[in-house]
Amino acid sequence: MAEAETTEKKSSKRPIVFIGMAVLLLLLIGGGVLGWMLFQPERTNEEGNQMSGNAAGSEVQLETAPQTYTLNTYIVNLMGNSGMSNRYLKVGVLLGISDPTVIPLVEKFKPLLDDAALILLSSKTFNDLATVEGKIVLKQEFISRVNQILGGNVVHKVYFSEFVVQ
Repeated sequence: MAEAETTEKKSSKRPIVFIGMAVLLLLLIGGGVLGWMLFQPERTNEEGNQMSGNAAGSEVQLETAPQTYTLNTYIVNLMGNSGMSNRYLKVGVLLGISDPTVIPLVEKFKPLLDDAALILLSSKTFNDLATVEGKIVLKQEFISRVNQILGGNVVHKVYFSEFVVQ
């Protein structure tokens, strides 16, 4: 009978020992991760600027953020096989410029830019815009037309703030 009580006490202590070992293991892993994050050496990017260890590849430099000028949000009917289709495009456009001193020039020609945007966008079909490549081609055409109106290489990028085809 004494042996039965001894084995019963040993078996009742086993879950407590396993739980204690699991908690200890979790504390060791958590401490290791915390130590690795705190004592990780600082990284530098290609330009030699120091970056934090946590966001080494995702940190945005505010000095290099692009200058943009917001054009309108355009809503146009897309072309179909035999003229206008029942599909439409809604797109918000931002112009990426390298020099903020050209903003008055862009504002001066804004009515012409709106007209060119409407003509360009309404000449597209659903199939033209259905792929990523089609959207990239649209951006390139937009840059070309805007720079032609502004008389130089003023706009370097075009950004879409919204793009809905229905």
